[in-house]
Amino acid sequence: MVLTPVNATAFGQDGTADGDNPQLAGNVLRDPVAGWMTDWYATSTFGSLAPGTGLLLDMGRTVTVSAVRVDLGSAPGATLELRAGAQPVTGAFQTLAVQQGTGGAVTLTAPKPVQARYVLLWFTKLPPVGNGTYQAIVHGVTVTGQQ
Repeated sequence: MVLTPVNATAFGQDGTADGDNPQLAGNVLRDPVAGWMTDWYATSTFGSLAPGTGLLLDMGRTVTVSAVRVDLGSAPGATLELRAGAQPVTGAFQTLAVQQGTGGAVTLTAPKPVQARYVLLWFTKLPPVGNGTYQAIVHGVTVTGQQ
């Protein structure tokens, strides 16, 4: 069953206080064509400024998460982790699945369904976007599981 997040927030190494482009995060739920994008960086590994960046989905209450489909930009090269947890704080998330070198439509499937209120899409490597820069784009997200 498709589960609908109630909110999407940019999430950085220190939580929601330092996520990339927070003003755009809600677009993945309201305006997938516009989407959300990370800041641009000089290297695929964030110019050694951070270990990653992400998009936090608040499901509104604890649900059982089985998989997440993410519509990325067309540029391949992203490494993306699916994480889930009960609290929106760094260190409270369990990594459920990883896709490396990916782009386009990606489905991250948990090895077994997990209960969580928060779903974190965490980028550890960004794809090239031209002009020597790196940036990830998320156009839409579909969470599947049980209420």
